[in-house]
Amino acid sequence: MRTCEICGMEILAERLECVPDTNLCAKHAAEITKYGGEFIVTGVQGNIGKAGSLKKNYGDVSTFKSRNQNAINKLRQDYLGE
Repeated sequence: MRTCEICGMEILAERLECVPDTNLCAKHAAEITKYGGEFIVTGVQGNIGKAGSLKKNYGDVSTFKSRNQNAINKLRQDYLGE
């Protein structure tokens, strides 16, 4: 059982199954979209070219997901009425 980081209510099992690393209930997950969402996803394109070559040979894209702590703090302030 995991509780919401904002309100302390239990996060439904269906939500945890869909988004395993969430810390927000469905209500607050919908509300945090106005601040940019719960997570920030960034991508970095790999270069498979030879070292020193001017020719650009781009390969795969690596993605990184991090928690949007600024949005969570703003949502918490809204919830507490500050």
